[in-house]
Amino acid sequence: MYSIVYSRRRVGKTETLREFCKDKEHVFYSCRECADDEQLKSFSQRMIKPDMPISKYVTTFKDWTQAFSAISELPGGGKKLLIIDEFPYMAKNNKSIPSIIQNLWDEKLKNENIMFVLCGSAMSFIENEVLAEKNPLYGRATGILKMLEMGFYDAIQFFPNYSHEDKILAYSILGGVPHYLKQFDDSEPIGRNIKNHILTRGSILYSEVEFLMRQEFRETTLYNTIIEAVALGNTKLNDIFRLWQYL
Repeated sequence: MYSIVYSRRRVGKTETLREFCKDKEHVFYSCRECADDEQLKSFSQRMIKPDMPISKYVTTFKDWTQAFSAISELPGGGKKLLIIDEFPYMAKNNKSIPSIIQNLWDEKLKNENIMFVLCGSAMSFIENEVLAEKNPLYGRATGILKMLEMGFYDAIQFFPNYSHEDKILAYSILGGVPHYLKQFDDSEPIGRNIKNHILTRGSILYSEVEFLMRQEFRETTLYNTIIEAVALGNTKLNDIFRLWQYL
């Protein structure tokens, strides 16, 4: 079984997957933004268990084909479970990884008692480089879950002490992203929460927009300019275009 779980950042994919595998034999690997050889070394350290036959003669897999093939050797008598979190970090530094997984899946892994989950927050990468028809992994997934933000009635449970009006205001500011909702303290007024948790340099939400844009777009200059134009009150397309030319 091969599945893909993805969503925008901070929605709760990692927590959901950790909860899912909490009572199961598994390997949960969180990818890092690092060179490919470092990624392989880190993955090997997480993957190779003392009671696996391969551990007697290997400390680091020689390549990704050997690394992913080792799923079959994970200990336990039931389904072998491997979860790779933030998969785009791994695949961006080695463009061959989707093809390696595709070949192994088609030739070997799909016939074995395994569950292989790829997870990611870079939505554009997942949709364009993993799920799109032109790419090696297209059509292989047996399950695809796109996690969405919480709806209004679930989100306002974070603010039991707010009035109905303040609950609406908080949701209009933060949306349904659990991590954002946790930043506001409903014992304090909305205005103070905005000042302390959004407008204060160093707060979690202060640089969140910039971080998300860097994650999703290669060139952020144009998008920053558009956001600046809208922030200055230019909400019509012609006004945004004129200000963009001026800036």
